[in-house]
Amino acid sequence: MAVWSAVGFAVLVQLVTLAIPAGAQDYEYRYHTYAETVSLLETWTSAHPELSRLYSIGESQSGTMDLWVVEITNRGTGPADEKPAAYFDGNQHDSEVMAGEVALHLVWWLLTRYGDDPEVTELLDTRAVYVLPLANPEGAEYFVTGEVSWDPWEIANRERLYGPGMRGADGPSDITGDGNILQMRVEDPEGEWRAYEGDPRLLVRRSGEDDTGPFYRVHSEGYDDNGDGQVNSDPPFMRFITNRNYPAFWSSADGRFRGAGDYPLDEPNSRAIVDFITRRPHIGMIESYHTTSGVHLRPFAARPDSDIPPQDLEDYQAILAEGQPMTTYPQASVYHQFTTIQPGLDPDEQPGARRGVFIDWAYSHMGAFSTTTELWTMEPFVNEIGWNDIPRDEPLFAIPGRYNRPDVQAKVLEWLDRHEGDPRLAGEGFVDWTPFDHPTLGEVEIGGFSRFWTRNPPPGPFFEEVAVDQARFAVARSLRLPLARVRSVEVEPLGDERWTVRARVTNEGWLDSSMQQARRSGIAEPDRLTLEPGEAASTADPLTVEFDFMRGTRGGRYESYYYGEWTVEAAVGTELTVVLQSQKGGVDRATVTLEAPEG
Repeated sequence: MAVWSAVGFAVLVQLVTLAIPAGAQDYEYRYHTYAETVSLLETWTSAHPELSRLYSIGESQSGTMDLWVVEITNRGTGPADEKPAAYFDGNQHDSEVMAGEVALHLVWWLLTRYGDDPEVTELLDTRAVYVLPLANPEGAEYFVTGEVSWDPWEIANRERLYGPGMRGADGPSDITGDGNILQMRVEDPEGEWRAYEGDPRLLVRRSGEDDTGPFYRVHSEGYDDNGDGQVNSDPPFMRFITNRNYPAFWSSADGRFRGAGDYPLDEPNSRAIVDFITRRPHIGMIESYHTTSGVHLRPFAARPDSDIPPQDLEDYQAILAEGQPMTTYPQASVYHQFTTIQPGLDPDEQPGARRGVFIDWAYSHMGAFSTTTELWTMEPFVNEIGWNDIPRDEPLFAIPGRYNRPDVQAKVLEWLDRHEGDPRLAGEGFVDWTPFDHPTLGEVEIGGFSRFWTRNPPPGPFFEEVAVDQARFAVARSLRLPLARVRSVEVEPLGDERWTVRARVTNEGWLDSSMQQARRSGIAEPDRLTLEPGEAASTADPLTVEFDFMRGTRGGRYESYYYGEWTVEAAVGTELTVVLQSQKGGVDRATVTLEAPEG
């Protein structure tokens, strides 16, 4: 992302406007509630029935919300399950609401640009796209609105399910009515927080030798809603963290280090997502949108690059490198550059390694080209101010603590001070500490960063830039999927109603028809070329020829060809069909009619 002058921003808006087809400029670049999201999906899919279908893949954790998926493809060129497919989701983590918005925007982008945008048209004619905007609808709803509903059965069984306490009866809330749930600080000589020297608006942890104050206790904004004498003592149940609940490297060998949940897929949402994907083995590319950091992340999260087959690593690096000019985001390994690794320890012994991560499962168990994009970043704003003494050996996303570091936050505050009143901020940023008479805590101060700033962009131009950049890259990367094609079927008459049938097939897509990791682990299905002679013809040859995989073009001008040949007995006029089936490359068919030789 970049920070522009007013002139530069106006030019960008003009360019984006010119790129959007007439009649399609109706997207509101803002945050949507669950009800608004579902309404938009229903409206868009109803308007484009030939391109899309909307269906629920199951109830979410509360029983009051569904996981809605949009299937997008031109069914006139074939059904979705016979095409290579890409899957996108967002909001696997509750507070990362920009992720869900980028996925929602992608649905609109594809449906409204089909027929006008050549790449979108090619994508939907030749591939299928599945989008799950809200993988954690309750978490997103709570972050956007401060409220979440729970099913009566779940309410009655909360203690059995989640332990003692009425979860959700006393959670953080917007008590000032300004649309934010901020922090409350209360002066207390025994408090664990103090003002940061670099900017007293920021709070940092008190060290053991600190003996001069003032010191503070810090609470999330809210009241004592359940009257137990404590503020925010029973927040809504938000244990659902699907991105650590998947069955890939979920536990270290000795069980000391684990992913989320009591066991893999014990969360209803993650289980529904896995069920959905495993029933669609033609999904060959997976993207899970998250925030924050401004980086395209690739597997593994729990293992080093040395465990990734060389061809797969090259493919990851090449495709994600194509994304950097579109999104400005660099690429990184989750394990090497997004995790604090302790030197000298085996990967299985690393306490900081992320376990049970979605993209590790999707890559190692499903053989899909799987990534996570961490949307939005403070780095351009800090770059504009200057880093001074902040170490710059690594990009911001690789600095331990990232946006929790007070020196980085102080630079962000300096940028906000310089741009106070900038319409691009939509009133978001930092709310100065303001006195408030709290009925339980007494005199407090309420302030801090607003919801839509450090972890999610404010609605408006910054929001639009992220959504549009990611939509463009989503199209470009999905077009890198393999694509199985029957190039030709030739028939040679042998006499006496005998014929030689030769088929030449190829993978005209960028990627191989299976990833090297999938072949190495034995989960890749071979590609199959089958002759369907019907009842009017016969052959003594095996009907199906198998190929371990079909090589992709890697963007070059040359294709690799694969062949099948059969000797067939059939009368003139008989129709024969050749079918090429590739698990990740789709299905293609060609039919020929046996014709008598001339003369």
